[in-house]
Amino acid sequence: MKSQFSKIAKIRKQKRDAIERELLKSQNKERMLNHKIAALYDEISAVQIPKEGMISLLLMVGEQKSILSRDKKRCEQELIAVQRNTKQLQSEYKKAHIEYEKFKYLEEQELQTMMEKIKREEQLYLDEISTMLFAGEISKKGRE
Repeated sequence: MKSQFSKIAKIRKQKRDAIERELLKSQNKERMLNHKIAALYDEISAVQIPKEGMISLLLMVGEQKSILSRDKKRCEQELIAVQRNTKQLQSEYKKAHIEYEKFKYLEEQELQTMMEKIKREEQLYLDEISTMLFAGEISKKGRE
């Protein structure tokens, strides 16, 4: 059985599910960036500045460290943006879920009302049949 709210509830559910998928993607990207930042921290701390050797080697190690630091900084900035997006999506999901639940509740209430109406009609129909049968039996007894 479908109510007038069934289509709206379905659309709201689809919207909520789409937001949920985006939220999961954003949360996965956030986790990936956190792991990448942790790996970059480990890599930066693993780089050892040579104590002796050619100046070009010292410059190369310094450049490697600065490249890793830039990558880490870029990942941290990207992480901040992704976290902001995740918070926005969480808020949107919460609103979409509430909207879906409202229409789902209205749909359930309307379906409940329809079921009660059908039961009342069925009961009236059964009462009418039993009255007709009872009247038929009384008329039979009256003829006898």
